[in-house]
Amino acid sequence: MPDPSTTRLALYKSKSDGSELVNYSQDIGQNWDKVDTAVGYQSCTSSTRPSSPYSGKPIFETDTSYRTFFSNGTSPASASWVEIPNGSASFNSTLRLASGKQINVNGSGSSATLAVVNAATTTDLLSARVTGDTQDRFEIETDGTLNWGAGASTAPDTNLFRSAANTLRTNDSLTVDLNLTVSGSAAITGATTVGGALTVTGNVNSAANLGMGAWTSWTPTWTTSSGAATPSYGNATVDCKYVRIGRTIIFRFDITFGSTTNFGTSPGTGDNWLFSLPVTPAAAAGSSICMMALRQSNAAALMARARIASTGTDMILSINSARVDAGAITNTGDVDSVSPWTWASSNELHAVGQYEAAS
Repeated sequence: MPDPSTTRLALYKSKSDGSELVNYSQDIGQNWDKVDTAVGYQSCTSSTRPSSPYSGKPIFETDTSYRTFFSNGTSPASASWVEIPNGSASFNSTLRLASGKQINVNGSGSSATLAVVNAATTTDLLSARVTGDTQDRFEIETDGTLNWGAGASTAPDTNLFRSAANTLRTNDSLTVDLNLTVSGSAAITGATTVGGALTVTGNVNSAANLGMGAWTSWTPTWTTSSGAATPSYGNATVDCKYVRIGRTIIFRFDITFGSTTNFGTSPGTGDNWLFSLPVTPAAAAGSSICMMALRQSNAAALMARARIASTGTDMILSINSARVDAGAITNTGDVDSVSPWTWASSNELHAVGQYEAAS
């Protein structure tokens, strides 16, 4: 009987007492063939892995872009394969690091778990896509800039980055659905939408105090409730502006009629004036917006109540007082081209008001 074969490659061993003659094919040739087969990684496919591997046996698979494995010697053999990461195939297992160890790219001196050195601040450190995307849905650049996008073929379009010491900034819009708390000062140069409460324990600062910027000019559309006897401004001076703070609309309304102002063809007391509002109001028709001064001259002036018209987007004026000089007025009711007097060049309308926007 020969001596027991080797445990890993099953190499044949003749009797050690010298009683067995050496057989070249058996003792040398076949053994070297086994050694030659075992050297390096054995080529196979994912379905033809060795069925009886020795512990430490390395293989690579030709049908999986050369994923590499070694056998840990456990049974069954099919469960003994441990994947080895390489630069050719996608790693298909879990890579675990012990606590305190790191993944270090390009010799970073950082002790972070993931430590990377890139040549430029704009080089992407991390990106995320879903299958089929040709553009990233999320990116982290080396300087910490965060970029978001819709994916597919659309490049990222939203960002958040450090713009200066102790300052985070976005070039895009920010919507807060719940509460926003500012412990310092809030400087707002554009629009800020807060779905919940906005709490500022410091100051709200900007060139326009509340940070809304300059007021917006608007030219009210001037029509009538009947659709007839439609007037037009001509060379009237129309100086109307508004500002929006959340859903609050504050407006200034100043109109001085000119020599070419047209007050409509054959106007009557049923052709009541309508002036469009800058933003659709939330309140129903009939709700008051402001008091408006109607001025024919220094002495001939009175007040009217501006209310939301039945159109829901205009205001209509109700004569609300007598003339300040106690002079007679031609007609009462709602203001039109002949009420409270027959309007003419240099007559004026003035008001400051506010209301809630519909959205």
